[in-house]
Amino acid sequence: VTPCSFGGNIAGRQFAAEWIRTAFHDVATTDAAAGTGGLDGSIWFEVGRAENGGAAFNNTFNFFSNLYSIRASAADLLAMSVVVANAGCGGARMPFRAGRVDAAVAGPAGVPEPQTPLNTTLATFAKAGFSQTEMISLVACGHTLGGVHSRNNPHITGLDPSPDTVTKFDSTFDDFDNRIATEYVRGNTSNPLVVGRNETLNSDKHIFSSDGNKTIRDLGCTKNGFRTACADVFTRMIDTVPATVQLTEPVEPVDIKPYVTLALSSNGSLAFSGWVRVRTTEGTGRDTGDLAVHLSFADRKGEGSVVVPATLDEGGVTYGLWGETFAWYQFETAISAASGISSFLVHLTTPSSNPTSVYKNDGSGFPLDDALLYQASSSCVSRTSVNNERTFTVTAAVLKERAADVVTMDVVRLVRRSEAIHRRLDVQSVELAATGEEDSGYALFQAQVQLATSGWSTSFDLILGGEKEVRVDFLKTQACPRV
Repeated sequence: VTPCSFGGNIAGRQFAAEWIRTAFHDVATTDAAAGTGGLDGSIWFEVGRAENGGAAFNNTFNFFSNLYSIRASAADLLAMSVVVANAGCGGARMPFRAGRVDAAVAGPAGVPEPQTPLNTTLATFAKAGFSQTEMISLVACGHTLGGVHSRNNPHITGLDPSPDTVTKFDSTFDDFDNRIATEYVRGNTSNPLVVGRNETLNSDKHIFSSDGNKTIRDLGCTKNGFRTACADVFTRMIDTVPATVQLTEPVEPVDIKPYVTLALSSNGSLAFSGWVRVRTTEGTGRDTGDLAVHLSFADRKGEGSVVVPATLDEGGVTYGLWGETFAWYQFETAISAASGISSFLVHLTTPSSNPTSVYKNDGSGFPLDDALLYQASSSCVSRTSVNNERTFTVTAAVLKERAADVVTMDVVRLVRRSEAIHRRLDVQSVELAATGEEDSGYALFQAQVQLATSGWSTSFDLILGGEKEVRVDFLKTQACPRV
């Protein structure tokens, strides 16, 4: 959503506004007393209802569908989309908590519509746990972006459905400012839900004036005050979840985050490679122009300290919300399969003054168990589809001393369903069998499984059982090389 007006070059579409609207419609029918509803992704089972008209809801999921996984629920991604929309459009900082669980069925109907009587709307918000002030704030904050489409609401806009024309809620539809409030208070608003020809449909007017315009006047006082109030009420909205769901603490950017792969290479050594992401946001004291990174690792017995240099990746600077910046340092080395690896440390040095900081993952180093290795070079999904299925071959290497333990794969199947756009995620456990091949102290295991052609791009975990379980989690399937 950079710029905030971005809509994929489709006339009238604004992703940021769509995402916020989708989240609101998902939460609106919460029953706070019963502990049901909230932001649970049930909206995607409810798009056939008149109260959920328009393409915004499925558009929202389609935008982040490639991020949907066993680790990122559709509900969490919807909550994150509100945080991203708020940030991308100039809103105040707001936290993101994870842990939402996706609903398996539709929730109750009852999202307020323009023609809904005010008393009914007030009761709906109260049932969801929102006060009258929060109701007014939520509507104003949601309507500081976007507008009303004539395609779905010609009775509101007074315009023909085709071509689709968007009548904006305020004069700065792509900026998270307080114009939605100031223009209403001054009487120069063009908000179609305030000055529409049919008074019954002027729902923003009815909501804003329901407390004698007190809240909307307060929201119009300052831009920063408006942004802060919106961040607060949006946080309340996305953190409204069923009573059975426990959200995490706010997710904060990690200063040092390694991304590591370990595999048995063709020459019999262990290939240890990956990236170290270093947070370089202003205030961290880290400058890529004066920063050197290296790793050191201990062998399988926890002994020794071997240095592995890392270099700043070409183009290796990325940007996050709220001005966060990160630098990526790449490393690659060969390790003796006989001695192996058990953990590693990350070292950051400032060459100009020579101080070094050692990152030990809260004291014990970053653990890495080499008893189980994923062999990506001999694992892939066939490019040939037979009966709408493709063969997925997965290969793992296991230390010979652990070869008697069971090796399994938990693969996530993406199952289409007719009642919702997002697929059901089913986990299937598959046992790998020994191939009889051995290499450099490792025994090879392999399994094949059929995946639906429409869902072959998925994730899986490898698990080595026995007294000490070893896992390699959240691996991604890859297509076989072209021949």
